[in-house]
Amino acid sequence: MGILEDKKRARVFYRYFSKIYDRVNPLFYSKRMRETVVDMAELSSADLVLEVGCGTGFTTEEICRRIDESRVYALDITPEQMMKAVKRFKRVNFVLGDAENLPFGDRIFDAVISAGSIEYWPNPQKGIDEMARVTKSGGRVVILAPRKPDNPLVRKFAESIMLFPSTQQCVEWFDAAGLEDIKFVEMGPYRFWSKLVVIISGRVP
Repeated sequence: MGILEDKKRARVFYRYFSKIYDRVNPLFYSKRMRETVVDMAELSSADLVLEVGCGTGFTTEEICRRIDESRVYALDITPEQMMKAVKRFKRVNFVLGDAENLPFGDRIFDAVISAGSIEYWPNPQKGIDEMARVTKSGGRVVILAPRKPDNPLVRKFAESIMLFPSTQQCVEWFDAAGLEDIKFVEMGPYRFWSKLVVIISGRVP
């Protein structure tokens, strides 16, 4: 388990990292990636959408370009991260909570999106199961996950901090959650990575 896969350690880390997060994040998660994530959710203007692991609101911003803020629910486990997003989006419904125990009933949302969060989940399968549970039949579940850095030194350090699931592993998790019509896109390259992220989506039957 990576250091930040422990939820208590992750909360402490992001309490301080939140101060510089918005300056560092664009190095790893570009606007083009963000657009692809939201594209794969296949949103319509009337949809009710949940974002799991909203952080400071980078992906929230793109979701709110597609649908009204009042139709967006955004969840995060770290108050310091989420408070930055709260200040930016006055009508988004923000919820403090855990990705592996979503505080919502079954079949509530038309789409559920999570970008840059799964790498910190102790049990990714449970988190994906939860995302599928709260999504309506026919709705899509979308996740962005990081790929392992190619540079050996960077990879060793990164693996000590967080999870780097392969594309195959993500597909297996989606399949085990009962999702269908599974699609994925691998995006990059960047200086230390051949492919920086995988974006994967599946439809709830």
